[in-house]
Order: sequence, then C-alpha cells, then structure tokens
Amino acid sequence: MGNSEIKVRIRFLGPAKDLIGRDEMVLTLPEGASVANAISALLREFPKFSDRLNHYRFAVNFEYADEKTLLKDGDELALIPPVSGGSSEATVWVDVSPEPIDLTSLFAFVASPQAGAIVTFVGTVRELSHGKKVTALTYEAYEPMAKKELMRIAEEMLNRWQLCKVAIVHRTGTLSVGKISVAIVVSAPHRSDAFEATRYAIERIKEIVPIWKREHFEDGTSEWVEGKI
Repeated sequence: MGNSEIKVRIRFLGPAKDLIGRDEMVLTLPEGASVANAISALLREFPKFSDRLNHYRFAVNFEYADEKTLLKDGDELALIPPVSGGSSEATVWVDVSPEPIDLTSLFAFVASPQAGAIVTFVGTVRELSHGKKVTALTYEAYEPMAKKELMRIAEEMLNRWQLCKVAIVHRTGTLSVGKISVAIVVSAPHRSDAFEATRYAIERIKEIVPIWKREHFEDGTSEWVEGKI
C-alpha cells in the first residue's frame, strides 16, 4: 500500500489557465499526498508558477482547502488566483443551510470597489400553486452535492461574464409563505453582466442542483414538486 499512487485532477482557473495554456491536467501523486505535495509537483513541472502560488487559494472538490488537506484518488484540486486588482479575498460564497438567509451579509460580501452594479435575486415562498393555497414549503437537499453544484454554477458565471463576486445561498427545511428560500447576489463592473449572470444562476439551479421542494396545502395535503424552485 505504501507504494500506491493516486490521480488528482488539477483545474486551472482564470489567469492560471492562461499562464499554463490549458484548463486542466491529471497529476499522479503518492498515496497520502496533501495539497502541498501537489503544489510542489506542479512547481517542478511549471516553474513559472513559483512567484504566483503564494497568492493563490485552493479548493478540493469545490470546497476551500489549505495546504495540509489530504488528497484522495479522483479528487479535483482547483487553483484559484486572486481577484482582479490583486485582492486575496474569496470571490464566491455558496451555502445550503436551514438557517435564515441574511441578505445584509451577502450584500456586504459582494461589495467591491470595482463594482458598478450589484444585482440581487430573492426567491420567496408564494401563497398559491396551481390554484391551491399553500401554507408552507419543505426544501430537501443532497447537501454535499448541492454545495458543489452551486460552486460549479458560480465558476461558470465567473468564466462567462466579467464579475467581481458571487453569492448563492439556498435554504432547506420547512418555510412559511413569504420566507426567502434562495438568494443570488452578484457584483460586476457593468450592470448588464450582473443581470445576465444572476438570471443564468437561477435557471441553472433549477437544472442541476439536487434540491427538491414539497408543497403543503391549506386542505392538509402535500406533494413533491421536483426540478422547481
């Protein structure tokens, strides 16, 4: 077992992608290797990274990680360069949680001196569905995968539009009428990018994020509504 190897998919994002000239590669490492070991291997293959990686952040399987994080066979390690302007702040905040959504915190997170616009989408529990009166909705998520898919959507947004920061948060549990179930907050230098990216995000959430809702009606009945938010 001591001589076993693992294969880790390396993702190069933003400026890192341009520096290397590719989107990704597969790195073979010894079993028990950490992010630090992967970075050392990358530096041997790409010495031009030597003056940059100290300013990068890392994510393993769509979760931020430090250099001590251990890697497993099949893991994905993403190299995340600083945001525009040299800031080392994170550009993405995603979460799936039963806790109430704090719009003030999301707005503060996406605020940026480079932003000329901040667009917010808020999904709320509506009172009527197919002519029946709704009393509450129950949201259920496959949380680990849901968070990864939200991160995937945020990355797609950052790659497609010129954005500063992205926050996407979805609630789980039972929510009464009028409560916020999902919030998407996007900052960008230009309002058109912020509007388009926000619309894209909510449509992609409906398509790929494993979150379902059960509608509870005034007559005491309830039913699952798959694939909708």
